[in-house]
Amino acid sequence: MPGAEVKIEGAIATVRFDRGGNANALDHAMIDALETVARELSLNPDVSVIVLAGTPKIFAAGVDLKDARLWNPQGQAVSRHLSMNAGVRMSTAWRRLPQIVIAALEGPAIGGGAILALCADFRVMAEDAYLRFPEIRLGMTLGWGGLPLLTERVGAGRAKRILCCDETIGADEALTLGLADRKAAAGAALDEAQTWANEIAEIPPMSLRMTKSTIDAHARRNWAEGTEGDQFLLAKLLSEGGAG
Repeated sequence: MPGAEVKIEGAIATVRFDRGGNANALDHAMIDALETVARELSLNPDVSVIVLAGTPKIFAAGVDLKDARLWNPQGQAVSRHLSMNAGVRMSTAWRRLPQIVIAALEGPAIGGGAILALCADFRVMAEDAYLRFPEIRLGMTLGWGGLPLLTERVGAGRAKRILCCDETIGADEALTLGLADRKAAAGAALDEAQTWANEIAEIPPMSLRMTKSTIDAHARRNWAEGTEGDQFLLAKLLSEGGAG
């Protein structure tokens, strides 16, 4: 897919996405490409582990706020709802992959980029990488399934602090909070993730998939899924109308 490169070696698939600029922000084309890649990989019986990485300098600086295809500012409510929830469809595809997913983070992972990272089972963060969720300050809610994922990992109180105070979470703090699983030297996150992927790929694939599926069925009940997209649109409309 344009902007998303997939390389498969044995039981490991490495996905790298790169817009070629614009801070690797997630525009409609990149979101669509990432969703398509995830759905295709989900049907590949030979892949046991997927490594997801952005560019060597940046994972993703959030959603592209200038992409009219995402925000559809002139559209009717239903059309806008469909456009603005493209990210939900992408993140759901990554969250529901049957394979183990390891995100390799270099530099910033902001907003939608941070949510995409949370959709992985594990995260390897370079020592200069960081997570940030600025949605509330931008007049939006944390969408794309990010709210339950963040709350699941850090607890309700800390999730409120991270969101309401627009906290920047570096690699060391992310390890402490459970938002990261391993730390690597700057520039080495992808190598560390691939090394880890090779270790996991030695596990019999059926038991690996069944274990992930069972844990996710218990732990990842998205209690906000039914209304999250509606809240995201409503917050955006209120913000645009000056009532935020």
